[in-house]
Amino acid sequence: MLKRLRRGLALLFLALVAVAAFNGLTFQKKANNRHLPPYYKKGVFHLHSVFSDGRGDVEAICRDAGDLNLDFVILTDHGEPNLQSSTATAWKHDTLLIGASEFSLHSGHLAAVGYRVPGYVFPPEAQEAIDEVDRDGGVTFISHPFDRRIPWTDWRVRGFTGIEILSLYQMAKKNLLYGLTLFPLQYLLSPDYALTALISYPRQEMETWDRFNREGTYYGIYALDSHAKLALGKKASLHFPSYGATFRILNIYVKVDRELERDAWAAAATIIAALRRGDFFSVIESLAAANGFESYYQETGGRRVEMGGAALAPGGSLVLKTPFAFATDIVVMRDGEPYRTIEDNTRREIRVPLSRPGVYRSEVMLHSGRLRHLPWIMTNPVFVARAAGKKREADMAAPRLILQKGGGYFQVEKNDRSRASVLPDPEAQPPVTRFSFQLRKEPPPEVNFWTALARREEQDLSVYRGFAFEARGDRPLRFWLQFRTRDGDRESAFQHSFLVGEEWRRITIPFARFHRLYGADAPPNLAQVSAFFILVDNGNSFDGAEGVLNLRSFGCY
Repeated sequence: MLKRLRRGLALLFLALVAVAAFNGLTFQKKANNRHLPPYYKKGVFHLHSVFSDGRGDVEAICRDAGDLNLDFVILTDHGEPNLQSSTATAWKHDTLLIGASEFSLHSGHLAAVGYRVPGYVFPPEAQEAIDEVDRDGGVTFISHPFDRRIPWTDWRVRGFTGIEILSLYQMAKKNLLYGLTLFPLQYLLSPDYALTALISYPRQEMETWDRFNREGTYYGIYALDSHAKLALGKKASLHFPSYGATFRILNIYVKVDRELERDAWAAAATIIAALRRGDFFSVIESLAAANGFESYYQETGGRRVEMGGAALAPGGSLVLKTPFAFATDIVVMRDGEPYRTIEDNTRREIRVPLSRPGVYRSEVMLHSGRLRHLPWIMTNPVFVARAAGKKREADMAAPRLILQKGGGYFQVEKNDRSRASVLPDPEAQPPVTRFSFQLRKEPPPEVNFWTALARREEQDLSVYRGFAFEARGDRPLRFWLQFRTRDGDRESAFQHSFLVGEEWRRITIPFARFHRLYGADAPPNLAQVSAFFILVDNGNSFDGAEGVLNLRSFGCY
């Protein structure tokens, strides 16, 4: 019996190997010999280099991209921000390298592009990080939102640019069994087929994207998350797939309003502006190039509304240009539901009348082939006569309880080498605390350094919603507001960051938004607050950082 079972399993394995070999050897990319129009630029999004946990340097990355005639690559090394990656923007091998970062936040990972490199660390709170990049005119995409190991957890956030609808690295981890069995053989026979076969239809990501677009404006993007290695553990990895292999799988086509400048930073700004407008579509490039494809809405008066744009009224047509030598299946979605399906399409142009308000996007599949179920082309939406969503408003409540009743309310605490002083301004009304600091780290092995305005006293804050105060700095600065609670002999600490500029600003932070640092896994016991701190440390600033914070009307609302 056991012998028969072994023989059966061996035959099954051989059959699977034969199928894998057949699929790999017979896979063929659909031919599209059209030139890419000059107003479209083709590139890849989300990859890692030796600046964080990738295998290759930027020279190797751009060389691989240049060999495939890619116009740009967007580098997103880990960091808050990654200073090397953020300042790496340059033309290399006729490819534009756009430096950026992937932030590790309390809620997961966020790819950010187009921010100014600050003199402090970006905040770990998702909404704070999104808002800061948005103020700089940059873009933010939620990375691999449903990854098993690092999923996105804070779906209350608003104002981000979009979501990674497809993440190749996430798909590889999701299909781990295939990756550990048939994938290596198929990769040897056909890297393009092996990597494409990792992809499954991203239903959960699509549904989430559509749900957000019922109230706001958000874009979808295909991401590589390429590292040029396959991790087997904390220290072991295999040196494949290469950057070039992944660059052949997922691309984004960005529509620009001018030719890319030879100044790399200006050219990067042109690409980022198009991403911010949503004027791009994503493609599974290994199935076929999408050169010549276009999608836009044409209003009854002839005005053209590009992807990501807003139209005033229905009654016009969604125009899809499909000049391909092979048949496609097209699904036009309205508010996340199928609106029009066109099968076995061979027409060069399709016009779909849009008679109702809504959010319209399109999915284009190949009509034939083993991978015809995959969304070959994914367009970004047009928003037709869609009522404006509710704008997120900051809570600007004034304090009901003023804690800082005088200039000497806070005391200074710090590590030995750092410097800090409090200079109260007794004549100011309301009283102002002027906090001057300079951070200096200690010799190894000590890694933490900090300065803080501290107040250690028992408070019952259970009838309040959060902290409220006014602050300004001598430059843009980021601080922590931390409070601690006691439950008997057990202490818990909670923390949230805030940003100050050179003008006075009202800052309101609800208790519900604080992140627990340590202590009981439970909501804070606000009836027994034991201390609070305005803190700058190695978690939000760098060794040598200095500045001045002015604080007034510190209390609770």
